[in-house]
Formats: sequence, structure tokens, C-alpha cells
Amino acid sequence: MKKINNFGKICKQIGIPITQIRKIESSLSKHDGKLFLIGGCVRNLILKKKVRDNPDLVVNLDFSVLIKCLNKSKIRFIDIGSKFGSVVILDGNKKFDITSTRSDINPDGRWTKIKFTKDLLEDSKRRDFTFNSIYCDTKGNIYDPNGGIQDLINKKVRFIGDINRRIDEDYLRILRFVRFSLDISGFFEKKALGVCNHNSSKLKKLSYERRMQELEKIIMNSKIEKNEIFIELRKLMESSLESKINTNNFSRLCELEAKYNDRSFERRLKFFFRSKKNIPLFISESSDKKLKKRLVKIRFFKNYLDDELNIKLYNVEKILLIDQMFFDLSDNLITENKFRELYNKALNFRKKKFPLNGVDLLRIGFKPGKKLGEVLKKVELWWVKNNFTKNKDECLKFSKKFLP
Repeated sequence: MKKINNFGKICKQIGIPITQIRKIESSLSKHDGKLFLIGGCVRNLILKKKVRDNPDLVVNLDFSVLIKCLNKSKIRFIDIGSKFGSVVILDGNKKFDITSTRSDINPDGRWTKIKFTKDLLEDSKRRDFTFNSIYCDTKGNIYDPNGGIQDLINKKVRFIGDINRRIDEDYLRILRFVRFSLDISGFFEKKALGVCNHNSSKLKKLSYERRMQELEKIIMNSKIEKNEIFIELRKLMESSLESKINTNNFSRLCELEAKYNDRSFERRLKFFFRSKKNIPLFISESSDKKLKKRLVKIRFFKNYLDDELNIKLYNVEKILLIDQMFFDLSDNLITENKFRELYNKALNFRKKKFPLNGVDLLRIGFKPGKKLGEVLKKVELWWVKNNFTKNKDECLKFSKKFLP
């Protein structure tokens, strides 16, 4: 068994709250319970990288015993999945995901029955990749039953055991293979990618939430911006999104978003569907209203004149206009100088209130009725085209031109 030297010091440097984790472990001591760090926080420990997410932990106790210990020690927790042996412990501003060590029984690609075990080797066999099956106890001792450390150092994404079986246990592992390959190695192991492609049709069996969480991490990864990388992923992406996608100039879009420090997952999704009349059914049925609205509503520009932009900024959410500006620049439909001018204007735009209303027009001689509304719209359009700068008196003066 290996040990991480200066374990406590490294934990502090990279952001692992080991003191709080040891405190939780002490509540399990009566039943000889031990906690082990697993997954991303252990990878970061080995690579000495900052930990951004809540630490994932496993415990060598039956779930019912774990709950009993936590209740006795008055440790706050949320039971997020008793049938999977999982809880989230709340300690100040920190959260700790804790799962009892277990083995999976009869998995079907989405859900599985479990059996609790104290054997770390048995627990490791149900995990996806070798570097995600490295266990570290609260003293820094490492247990690495599948050679994950060496794979991590060699930047190798390797499934544990038979790839097809691992995928059949959980179809999400197809997307996780892509995500970890981008994060860790920057390329795809050909055999594993081939198996993932072969099984890609199974992705549609996953829930909207699980798919989109992984897709966001993939689509927002900087390495996907390389055209050759995306070509390799096209089949998996289309299977995940249940739609053909338009990837022309996608690398250019990513390059521009980086240049203007304005990266957006929603915009990149929208870019893929920009040639289609409808977004994929599974997105339209499951996404929230905000995302659906952004993906569905496309605002084309005719000439990019100031008048047109003012009218659109006044009537349309500016994020929809900014999306289209990025698309048109990516497709070389406008110059970058023009993009920069309009983009800055849109970013800084704050909608103003039109200074006139129908009562104001009645006071200067207009009669109630359809004509009144038509004049009000004409004056409002004039005000918009004049960059929202005309005051109430100026608007009234202009409106008098339409008096009978």
C-alpha cells in the first residue's frame, strides 16, 4: 500500500477539507467504520491540482449502520438514495457525498440493484475507469486495485475489465469516457471509442438531465474546439442529441467566444441546430422554458444597421441577438469590426421606457381609436431609431405631424 507524503499539507493546498472528513469518520469508530476518498478528489491529490467539487467518499459500513452512526452523532445529512447507499452530509458550507461500499447486481444501463460489501476490491469492480477506483484513507494511505495511478500518470483512460460490460452497466459511461479523455489525455483510445460508437444508440435511454450534465462538460471543454477532435465525436454527439447537427465553423465559434471571454453552452447547442426548423424532441419536451426559448428563437439580421439593432434591442432579449452576432461572425457574414461595435452596444444596452402614452396624445388633440394607437407606434419607432435620445417634448412635437 502506498502513502501520500505530506498528506495533510497537500489536502490543505488543493482544497480537501480533511479535518472535517476525519470528524465525520470519528462518528463511525464504534463500528470500525473507515472513510475513503474516491474519484476526482483522489485524482487531484495525485496530480496536486485544486479540488473544485465536493469530495466523494465511500465508507466500509452497511448503509443502515452509517445512518445510525450519523444520527447518534447528530450529523446533518440528506438521504439522496437509500437504495443505492448514498447520503450527502452537510457540515457548514461543505457537502460530502458518502456511499457505502457495494457491488452492483443486474444493472440495466440506467439503474441497478446493489449489495453492500466491506471489500474495497469488490467495490472497485463496479467502477468505470481505473483512475476512478483509487481509494485514499484519511491518513493518506492509497489502495489502487486496478493500476489507476499509473494510468493517470500516463494520461490513459482505461475501462475496468470488459468495456461492453461496463457500458451495459451504465450507458452514461460512454459520455464519461469522452469527457475524461478530453480532460486527461486530449485524445481517444481507438478501441474504446469504437466500442462507445457501437453502443451510442443506447444513449437515448438515459434521462435528459444525466445526458445534458455530461454534454455540457464535453461541449465546454477547450479541447473540443479542435476540429479534428469534434470530427471523431460527431456520431456520439448526434446520438446524444438525437439529431443531425451543423458543425460548420464550430471551431471558429469557440475561438471567438474565447477571444471575447463569452463562452456559452446554450449558444453552442443552438449553433448545432441553427440549420433546423425544430430542436430535438427530447430537448423540447424536457428542457426548462428558458433554455427552450433560447434554442428556438432565432433573430436574423438583414443589414446590421444601427436602426435595425436598436429596434431589435428594444423588442428582443439581447442574448438572442448576441447569439446571432456570434453565428454570423463565425460564418463570415459580417466583419469583426462590425461585430465588435454591435456586440459592445448590445452588452451595454439597458432598455429605456418610451416617454409617451395615449393620454399624452389625447391632450394635444388626438381622438380615441385606432388612429391613436397607430400614431403612438410611429412615434415610438422614431424614438427608437433616434437611439432613444428624444425626450417627451420632442416626441410630442414629432407626433403633431400626424394630427388631422
